[in-house]
Amino acid sequence: MSRWTFRRDADQNLEIAGPPLDRNTEAAVLDFIESDVGPNPPDIARYMRRWRKVRAGELNAALGNGTVQEIEGDRVLLESLYEQWESVYFTVAEFEELLDDYAAFLDSRSRPGADG
Repeated sequence: MSRWTFRRDADQNLEIAGPPLDRNTEAAVLDFIESDVGPNPPDIARYMRRWRKVRAGELNAALGNGTVQEIEGDRVLLESLYEQWESVYFTVAEFEELLDDYAAFLDSRSRPGADG
C-alpha cells in the first residue's frame, strides 16, 4: 500500500489525502483515528503502546470508543462497534504503516509554525 497522507480541511476536519480509498475504508479509518486514537501526538503514542501489547499477545484486541482492532492471522480486522461501516482488513504491515504515517502527520503539525 502507498504511504498514508493526511490533511485538515478549512473546518479543521481530518481528511485522508492518499492513498486512494473506497468510501467504506475511508470511513473506517477516519472513525478509528478520530474516535480511538485522537488528534494529538500523545494520543497516538498512547495508542501505539496499546497496539504493541496486542502484537505481543498481551491483549486479544485494542478496543476503543468506536472500533475494535484485532489481529487475525497476518491481517488486522478493523471493526465498527456501532455498525457504521463494513469491517475492513489490512495486513499487519499496512496497519502499522497507517499508524506511523498518522504519527508523522501529528508530529509535523505540532511543530512551531506548522499549518499541516
